Amino acid sequence: MRIFRENIVSPDNLFVVKEEEFKYNDFPFHAHPEFEIILILEGAGRRIVGDSVTEFTATDLCMFGANLPHTFFTKGMGEHEAIKQVVIQFHENFLGPGFFDREPFKNIKALLQRSSQGIVFEGTDKAEFAKKIHALISKSHTEIVIGLLDILHSLSLSEGQTLLSSPKFMSGLNFDESARMSKVYDHILEHYRRDITLDEVASIAYLSPSAFCRYFKKFTRKTLSEFLTDLRIGHACKLLQTSNLSISQVSLDAGFNSVSYFNRKFRAVKGETPMEYQRHFMVRRAN
Repeated sequence: MRIFRENIVSPDNLFVVKEEEFKYNDFPFHAHPEFEIILILEGAGRRIVGDSVTEFTATDLCMFGANLPHTFFTKGMGEHEAIKQVVIQFHENFLGPGFFDREPFKNIKALLQRSSQGIVFEGTDKAEFAKKIHALISKSHTEIVIGLLDILHSLSLSEGQTLLSSPKFMSGLNFDESARMSKVYDHILEHYRRDITLDEVASIAYLSPSAFCRYFKKFTRKTLSEFLTDLRIGHACKLLQTSNLSISQVSLDAGFNSVSYFNRKFRAVKGETPMEYQRHFMVRRAN
């Protein structure tokens, strides 16, 4: 899963607004110079943004800064599941060089800066944001410019913002290293539900185990074990939300060989036991 460098917005177009659908894991790990706002309409899975691994579901709203590597995938959750989303992509200077440096737009400028880590919007105003974003699809060019500025202003004032990637990730990113790291990511995403050894993954990167540990930690800000645990817990959460499997079955399917170890790790990551998580999810869904 190589980090693709894309150039999406052409000189003749200030931005791109589109509704799109993708399946399984055909959404590559990629980065582009445009800023991006993504509204998930249908589907669920996990996303890798910089060095973070988090879950996403329908109605999720996020924003990525320029050149921040990211991907969405449903692998291990059903190969025929589709993700439908609305995407807005734009250059920082889509309204002219230095436009957001002006005092009236300082909040938007700060939003653009925060998006270098990736942002998820989770406040009570998210539904209103989603309505505005979806409405842009049918708007004229001029209406999109006005609408996008309004959306950026609203997002900049939202209190429910969660940053995803660590602040040091982009400063340490070397795209010349992306091919090797992409092979590592690809192997992990393919096999994380079984035992993966350090020697196994290190050999893919053509590094010794000790050198690989340093390399992986520098790139992801996590150990291999922590990264695998995040993926497995994410998969377990999806199963707890959508299946009738027992806790022990969820544990095994997510790649944990011990139910007690699974319970301990799940609690450490989510702040509650798998059973509590499932019960609370059912209550939230019912409401």
